[in-house]
Amino acid sequence: MTVEELLLELKDIQPPLEPAWWLIAPAYWVAILFLLGVAACTWFILRRRKANRLASLADRELQRIRALYIHNKDTRWLAIELSKWLKKVSILAFPTRHLQSLNGKGWLKFLDETLGNNGFSDGIGQVFGNTIYSKQVTLEAAPLVQLCEQWLLAIKPHLRQRGHD
Repeated sequence: MTVEELLLELKDIQPPLEPAWWLIAPAYWVAILFLLGVAACTWFILRRRKANRLASLADRELQRIRALYIHNKDTRWLAIELSKWLKKVSILAFPTRHLQSLNGKGWLKFLDETLGNNGFSDGIGQVFGNTIYSKQVTLEAAPLVQLCEQWLLAIKPHLRQRGHD
């Protein structure tokens, strides 16, 4: 073979093909997955905090009412404030039910349903019926506040569910 024949057989150099996007170095894949994990954890934590916020606010308000009662010792005031608190928290926890118009035995029945026993209809919680509006309200404050705390524990899942909305 002559030099001219050899030159005719030469071909241009072909550059290699671009690597596919999925052939990224493993370190980059680890970094990407780590960032996605951090983002997912952050989202989960923020969502959980938001869900617990309503329950936490309701609990703080109940503790505030209890602390104010310890200072003023007015049982009528305590009963009215707890009644308002029950109504507000009920409306937050059960927004699809028409609770604003409930009063008397219907209101007590609703509270018993959500509590899971008859602490409102048959127990100390009867004061939240129509008795609360009489001039002289005689009641034991500690059991009444305890009943409200039990009720809050019973409806916390509903408040947490509302926090997810």
